[in-house]
Amino acid sequence: MKTKPLIPLLDYLRIHAVIRSVLDSVDAHTAHACMFFSIAGAAILREFYKKDAVQLAGAAFFLVNEQQRNVISFATLTEGQVQSSDTSFHAWIQCDEYVIDFMAPMFPEACTSAGHPFIAPRRMFQKKWADMAPSHEHLDQEGDFHLVPNPELTVNLRQSFLKKPAGADLVNVCLHWYRRPPKSILPELRMQNDLGEVTRIKLNNSAVSGAW
Repeated sequence: MKTKPLIPLLDYLRIHAVIRSVLDSVDAHTAHACMFFSIAGAAILREFYKKDAVQLAGAAFFLVNEQQRNVISFATLTEGQVQSSDTSFHAWIQCDEYVIDFMAPMFPEACTSAGHPFIAPRRMFQKKWADMAPSHEHLDQEGDFHLVPNPELTVNLRQSFLKKPAGADLVNVCLHWYRRPPKSILPELRMQNDLGEVTRIKLNNSAVSGAW
């Protein structure tokens, strides 16, 4: 089911590009940086769009190929029960009854990194929470998803993230760099660390083949 996005595609792609470019500049494991994508993305939505954006973490399932039944899962199944932990989770944003995942265009890289025998398409993800499949066993059409938020894990992961000064600093870099379309954005940003060393961050614009 196609959903009208909460924010325009151009805005979504620019937010993704800023976050991805900042992560790449510090050689982060960008394909697995869902916490940073969700925390920085929520901060941008609050700052520039005045949205009540909340970052959540937990178990997640996405059907990325209907014919071959390929599912990307960020969870563990124990005796049929869906569970998430600090080593098996995904993070996303809940905002105005929508689920937004700014890391979704990185699903191809996530598949490769995880050793999956398939590659997910590069697409935008903005869907209404009400359109979520009732369980991970009811993913029927491409783009169907099932999320199981874990409030305790969300708090623990967020606290762990914010305890690291670099994490909060990089979120602030994203906020400093981002400009809401149609305003122009700098194609390159200079970032200086505590030692006075300057890093040039180039905006890595990504194209997507559509929306989930």
